[in-house]
Amino acid sequence: MTLKVETLQVDRSQAHADLDRAMVVDLQERRGPELWGLARHLGLDESEADDALQETLLRLWVAIDRGTAIERPDAWAFRTLYRICMDRHRWQRRVRMLVERIGPASATRHDPDPAAGLAIWDAVERLPERQRVVVYLRYRADLPFDEIGRVLGIAPVSARSHVSRALDKLRASLAPEDFR
Repeated sequence: MTLKVETLQVDRSQAHADLDRAMVVDLQERRGPELWGLARHLGLDESEADDALQETLLRLWVAIDRGTAIERPDAWAFRTLYRICMDRHRWQRRVRMLVERIGPASATRHDPDPAAGLAIWDAVERLPERQRVVVYLRYRADLPFDEIGRVLGIAPVSARSHVSRALDKLRASLAPEDFR
């Protein structure tokens, strides 16, 4: 008797997984070009649009697999794709802000080299833990200093001080060619 119940549960799980996959495949076939076009319209290049579309479909599949009731998968996918695109723009803005903040004052940059942004985050990883966390919360999570203070249990002025010291260390440690 137990074997039959387990087999029935496995069969239901497989049927549920097949329905999940079918919904995602159907959405991709019907709306894939429009979703990709929205990502391009929102400023992503072709490769980034491909990645954003795949991330949207993956999130849909995970949400359905977790049992989330999604009544209108098309609307859900468009909203999720929009959020993914906006997150990408915010991330790029944060990297630009960090490069501008720790770069030499005389350098003028309109479009920072992505490699320079990666070099900066590599340098951030070498900072002391508290400074690394505060820089991450400020420039990756885009949190204001009062929120950083609440997250870490410190005063906002202390959060600002940690960021300031971290930026001074980053300026000193990064070579000027990292900012060109």
